[in-house]
Amino acid sequence: MVIVGRAELLELIDTLVRVPRGNSETTGNPVLVLEGYGGAGRTTVLEQALDRWQRRTPTVLVRPLERPYDQYNPARPVLAAAMLGLSMDLPGFPIAFPRIVVAQLAINENFTDVPATEHRERLRTVLNRYRDRAALVGFIGDLVGLAGAQAANIKVPGAAVIAPTLSEHLSNLVVARLTRGRLITKITWGSAVSWYGHQDLGLRADAETVLVELAIKAASEDPEIRRGVDDLLISAFLADLRNSAARVAGRPSNVVVLLDDGDVPAAVAFTSALLRSRKAMAAAGSSLTDPLTLITTSSGVLAEELDGQVPAAATWTPRQRADPAARDAWARLSLSDLSEFEVKTLAKEVTAIEADRIGAQVYRLTEGHPSATGYVLNRIRQARQRADDLEALLRDNHAGPGTAVQRHLLGLFARDLHPRKQLDESILDALVTVSAARTKGDALRLLTLLPSEFGGRSPLFRSPTLWSAPTEDGVLPAFARRMGLRELAGRTRDTPPGWDRVFGTLLDTVGSGDRASRLHYTRLLHGGGAIVDELAGLLSTSDTSEWLTLFDEIVEISDPRRPDAALIDGSDHATSPAEHIAVLLAVAPAIESDLRITTVRRREILCARAAHSFDRLADHATDRTPILLRANEYHDCARRSR
Repeated sequence: MVIVGRAELLELIDTLVRVPRGNSETTGNPVLVLEGYGGAGRTTVLEQALDRWQRRTPTVLVRPLERPYDQYNPARPVLAAAMLGLSMDLPGFPIAFPRIVVAQLAINENFTDVPATEHRERLRTVLNRYRDRAALVGFIGDLVGLAGAQAANIKVPGAAVIAPTLSEHLSNLVVARLTRGRLITKITWGSAVSWYGHQDLGLRADAETVLVELAIKAASEDPEIRRGVDDLLISAFLADLRNSAARVAGRPSNVVVLLDDGDVPAAVAFTSALLRSRKAMAAAGSSLTDPLTLITTSSGVLAEELDGQVPAAATWTPRQRADPAARDAWARLSLSDLSEFEVKTLAKEVTAIEADRIGAQVYRLTEGHPSATGYVLNRIRQARQRADDLEALLRDNHAGPGTAVQRHLLGLFARDLHPRKQLDESILDALVTVSAARTKGDALRLLTLLPSEFGGRSPLFRSPTLWSAPTEDGVLPAFARRMGLRELAGRTRDTPPGWDRVFGTLLDTVGSGDRASRLHYTRLLHGGGAIVDELAGLLSTSDTSEWLTLFDEIVEISDPRRPDAALIDGSDHATSPAEHIAVLLAVAPAIESDLRITTVRRREILCARAAHSFDRLADHATDRTPILLRANEYHDCARRSR
C-alpha cells in the first residue's frame, strides 16, 4: 500500500498504540479525532492503521453505518462490534469480556414481568443458566448478529452479514477467553458480577441490584438514563480490557479501536461514554488506567456534540504532537490536503516517467483533495482519459450514463452532509447552488432559492469543515466551488435555479459597501467587460496595493462558461489601460484553473501576456512598484513553464 501525505499522522497513531518500554501502566491515551470534509481521507487513515496493527495487537475497525441506527440502544451495537472484533485470534494477547457478557445477559432478560422482590432470584437464575458453556456459545452467537458487519476485521468481504461458520468460531473464541482456554463446562461469574458493586470507583453498591437496574433501565427512552446505561457498559468494557492487559507480561502495545463515521449517533454515544467514564475515574482519584487507544473520525460535528459533556479537546498536528504521555482527554487533528509534490508522487503509479507532468495537471484540478486526487489518477491509469484532457474527463460519465465525473467529485463533499453519509441529490443540488457564493454569508442570501429544508441551521451551513470558518467569512474549498460552478453552468432548467438566477440574486442582494463581491459577481454574470471601466478608474485614483487585492478577489475563480474566451485564446492586441485590464480579467484566472490550458507552451504564453499587461498598467497606477512586482511574478511564471 502506497502511503503518501499521511506518514507523519500514522507515526503519531503509532505513538498512541505503543506502550513505553517497561511502563505498561502509563496512561494518557487520549481519544484522537481525525477531522476533515468529505473525501479528506479519514477512512483511509483508519484502514491504514488497521493494516499496520491488526497482526500485532488486538485491533478492530468499527463501521456503525453497516447497521440501521437504534435510537434506544445507540452505543451498544458499536460496543458489541468492538468486543467481538477484539476477540479475534491473536497469540499472546487474549482478551476476555466477562463484565460485558454479564451485563448483556442481564439486559436480555425481562425483569418487569416479576415482582421486585423476585428480581434478585431471576438474575441468579439467568446467570446460572448461562454457566453452561453450550448455552453461552449460543447467546454470544446472537451478539454476533447484533454487531452484524460493523467490525471490519471479522466481516467476510462482499457479505452483508457474518458467515455462520465464522459466527460459531467467534462465539467459541469469546467463551474460551472467559475460561482462559480451559475446556470446562461450567463458567463462574463471581468476580464479573461483584465488579458492578464497586465499578473501580470505590463504590459500595449491591452488585446484583445494579445489574437488575441496568437491565430494566436499558430500555428507557430518556436520553439521560440511556447515557447512564452507556457509561456503565463502557466502564465495564474498559475494566475487561484492563484486566486482560494485566495478564500480558511486558505488553508492548495498547488495544486499538478504530471508529469510522464518528459523527453518527451510535459512534457519538460510544465516544462520549468513553470520555465520561475516564473522566469519572479521574474525578474519583483512581490510579487505574486502561489500555485502549481509540481513533475516530469527524467532520467537526463530534466536538459540537460533546460540548459541555467533557473538557474541550486539545488541537494537534502530526508534527507538533508526538508524546502520548500528556493527560489530554481527547484531541482533534485536521487532515490536510495533499501537496503538489505528494500528488506527483502518487502519479508515479500511473507512470514513473511522466509523473511530474501528470501530477501537476491533477493537482491543478483537485488542489490535493485526497479522494478526488486518487479517483482522477485511477481514471488516468485505466487509460480511459489522457492526462492532458482533464476537461473531457470531468464531462465523462462516472460509472455509466447519468452522472458526470464532476458531479461525482462534488458528491464527495455532499455525502458528508447526510446523517448516514449517503449521496442525497437534493443536498448535492443545494451545494451546487451555494457554490456560486464567495463566502458563507453570501451563501445564506441564497436561501430563498433552496428547498425549505435547507435553512441556516442545516448541515449544509453548519458543517465545521466544509466552510473554512464558522462565521459568515467562511469559504468553501476551492475545488468544491469549482466543481459546483461547472455543474451550475450546465443547468438547463430553472429548477433548481440556473446560473443567471443564482448570480442575479447574489448581485441584487450584495451589501452596498462590498465592492469586491459586487464586481466578482458582475464578472461571472456579465463577463469581464462589464467591470473594466470601473477598475480602470480605480487604478488611477486608489492605493495600488489595495487595487491589486481587489483585483485578486474579483478573479479568484475562473468562469467555466468562458465568456472571455477570445481574450484567452486569441492574440494580444491590448493598447489602453482598459484593454489591458480586460486581458488580465480573462487570463489571470485561466492560468490558475482553466483546464483547457493544458500545454506548457500555452501556459507560458498566457503568463507572458499577463506580465506584459501589468507592465503597461504600471504607468497608470498611483504607485508603480506593486504593479511591477506583480509583473515580475508573471515573468517568473513564464520562465517556470518552459
